[in-house]
Amino acid sequence: MAIDFMVMPLSRYVVGDFITPLMRHAWEQGLPYGIVTAEGSCQLPKDVLFGGPDAPVLRQGALPMLAEDLAALRLPLWDEATTAEPRFHRVDPASYGVLMEAASVQKTFFGLFNRTVITHLTAGVFLPCDFEKPFDMTAPVEQQAGSVPRALAELESRKWPEAAQSAVATLRDTLKDAAELKLSMVVDY
Repeated sequence: MAIDFMVMPLSRYVVGDFITPLMRHAWEQGLPYGIVTAEGSCQLPKDVLFGGPDAPVLRQGALPMLAEDLAALRLPLWDEATTAEPRFHRVDPASYGVLMEAASVQKTFFGLFNRTVITHLTAGVFLPCDFEKPFDMTAPVEQQAGSVPRALAELESRKWPEAAQSAVATLRDTLKDAAELKLSMVVDY
């Protein structure tokens, strides 16, 4: 299973207002790009956005509602209407699994006992603002939300298993992109 880290406004992600590098690659090879959804499978013609040709219009329509939902979080907001190009990073699934397992376990009492902890690193959505604890986001996506700066700090604060190093590097690069662009990052399975 492929796992992509996507840096873009949440509004773009939710409506599919993007074309991934894999989509472009398939089309450059003269191959169709197919997606499978709960409604079935379909093939996207060349240069058609993941969410279909109407995705930009849907995004514009969703922006006011999204701004209202995000304002309820009482966090500093970012520019959901930006036209900045999304950035995509593909992570090795096995390495990412090792990283997530290591990030969710904290050793206590001289390393003898382990306990599960909630960290910013294990979130499914990363927001480009600073907040103390991850939280469950219900709109516009249902995911645990982590903070980009806190996740970067957590990533740099520990020594990670060798098998996680590829994912550490990819996640670091992606979080830095999110910080630079001041945009959200989504873990897309």
